[in-house]
Amino acid sequence: MKFSSVITLLFVLSGSVLQAESASQTLQAETTQTITQELEHFTQAATVTKVNEPYQPYIISVLKGKDLEKLGISTLSEALKLIPGVDFATDLSDAKTPIFRGSNPFAFGQVKLLVDGMLANDTFIDGFAGYLYMPIEMIKRIEVVRGPGSRTDGINAYAGSIQVITYAEDIGEPVNRVFAKAGSYEQYIGGFTSSFTEGKLRFHTDGYYHQDDKTLFAGPDAAGAYKYLALSIDNTPLTQSGQAPLQTTTYALGLQLDYDAFIFKARGTGFSHGSAYGINGMLPQEDDRVKMPSYLLELGWDEHFGHLEAIVKIGAKYDSFSSEARLAPSGFELPSLSDPDNQKVTYTDGFFGIHEADQRSFYQSTYLKYSGIEDHKITVGYRLSREETYNVVTITTDRDTGTGLVDYTATFPFFDADARRDTAMFSLQDQMEVGTKLGILYGINIEKTSLTEIQYDPRISLVYQSDMQRIFKAIYSHSHRNPSWQELFTLNNRARVGNTDLKPETVDAFELAVIQKFNGSNYLQANVFYLRNKDQIDKNNARHIYLNTQNTDIYGLELEVSTQITSHDRLYASYSYVDGSDDQDNPLANVAHHLAKASYLYHFTPEFNAGTVLKYVGQKSRTEDDQRSDTPAYFTADIALRYHNLSKQFSVTGSVKNLADADVVYPSEPSTYVNDYPQDGRTFLLTVSKEF
Repeated sequence: MKFSSVITLLFVLSGSVLQAESASQTLQAETTQTITQELEHFTQAATVTKVNEPYQPYIISVLKGKDLEKLGISTLSEALKLIPGVDFATDLSDAKTPIFRGSNPFAFGQVKLLVDGMLANDTFIDGFAGYLYMPIEMIKRIEVVRGPGSRTDGINAYAGSIQVITYAEDIGEPVNRVFAKAGSYEQYIGGFTSSFTEGKLRFHTDGYYHQDDKTLFAGPDAAGAYKYLALSIDNTPLTQSGQAPLQTTTYALGLQLDYDAFIFKARGTGFSHGSAYGINGMLPQEDDRVKMPSYLLELGWDEHFGHLEAIVKIGAKYDSFSSEARLAPSGFELPSLSDPDNQKVTYTDGFFGIHEADQRSFYQSTYLKYSGIEDHKITVGYRLSREETYNVVTITTDRDTGTGLVDYTATFPFFDADARRDTAMFSLQDQMEVGTKLGILYGINIEKTSLTEIQYDPRISLVYQSDMQRIFKAIYSHSHRNPSWQELFTLNNRARVGNTDLKPETVDAFELAVIQKFNGSNYLQANVFYLRNKDQIDKNNARHIYLNTQNTDIYGLELEVSTQITSHDRLYASYSYVDGSDDQDNPLANVAHHLAKASYLYHFTPEFNAGTVLKYVGQKSRTEDDQRSDTPAYFTADIALRYHNLSKQFSVTGSVKNLADADVVYPSEPSTYVNDYPQDGRTFLLTVSKEF
């Protein structure tokens, strides 16, 4: 294919209609500039994707909110399950997290979530469980980068990053909508988006409320794991099964104000969830709850001075973990607090606890982007942050008498009240064009925290366009994940023991990809990857202490295709394979080697469409010391039917998830629940939406 065809394609993508055979050298130079501008958009993990993501120096997938609605996708969580190489895991609190390419399913924080550019991972567990309920009707686009791809705005992504772009991106344009949903588990959801412009002031807001009454049968629980032979304590007879409380109440309100070069963003998310499987692995009561709210604030200034762009941000984040629950059943026995070697305590009415840890983070960043050197775009800057705990509460049943509640906040806290971490990161990056076909992105992040040594995270990406239809990518990146607050600072808890001597996890990632573009938006992409992970963190040991336990080598491939079979449909399908071992030659644990996914959308008329989503998740082996059978494979099918009144902008969508009522479980950690954590069976959902 002649290079003139490349020129034609790129100018079509940028809105021009040109004849390739008559393109001049001037047009070729403009084409190179267009490619450079496109690469610039993706140095922030692809914040302005539109239609050009195949050309970007990352392994990236982009999901559009409007398309997801037609498929019956309801939440951010459901959307992420469509991404190649992405699986899900959960913990005793049912705080779910996406797992990219099998990377350490025992830890949170492998993936970073950004909502309109603001980091949403909480400080306590480094997760974002509450944001997974975000309705698709509020989301314009989801951009997922698989692989580290270290970012240049002071945030390191270890296994991948998720960028959620709301309709605040269209701020100033009329985006006014309300929606409501009802479905299984007494699920009720309502929400809205709204934007307007008044002179130089541009305003956007959105929000939602979600509640359900979900419970699922689980057990036997881990009461039998609490044995103290010296005191003849064996709680095995207290092991029980029953309905795990998984009820959820969550709500959020977002706000963005633009005035000239200034941008103010705020997002608050309340999240209350049933205590699930008990924070110590024992089935809680029906009305026990865990709460993990999150509040984000950011003020930014973005101004251009010729070839120089200055971006300054200052922000704050508040998040919390609080639990009020029965932690052990009636009759439970433990060594006494004052004389643990000789005295045991029987909790006749059960062991109860109130635990709370509140965190706050402050950050300031400044980045300069300079494009005054031909064929180069240089970015340099820094990000400073402080994370700290400012409130801890520990109230439990009396540890010496077994009755009444005692405030142990000062004497026997569950968490370090003085936890603090200061971080300074410096970033340097250059995008350059070599000729008309090769683009190179290279740079480094240098980070120092008050708890760890200096970390150096370099990366380099090459994008080569052999012709207008075929694109090759070669990527190397190094990144790290700092331990979470839970891993570092948890105290006085037999189920999880913090360790301030933890080192960051690190990864070296090598990726190769080829993209074959066909007519229109049809394409086929194949990529292979090799990941060298070091100092992986987990607590799969007899003491349940968080340790840097192992190194793992992970390799695999991902295939994905997007195509039309007829003029009225769209098929998107992917297959992912992952394998590897640790430094003791043990196979990857709790990782599905095979993932296959497909979505198919068919338009009967402009008003009516049907969609289906199919997913296969392969079986998962256990850790070396876990003698249980493998977590079984499963296959699910979802269907949806949607009517959209074009003139009145009114839509109704009915969907059925897990149509065949397949048994879906996520792996439980060793020495917790004998069986794995159950997930939803067949469910129903009705959605109505109105735009103004």
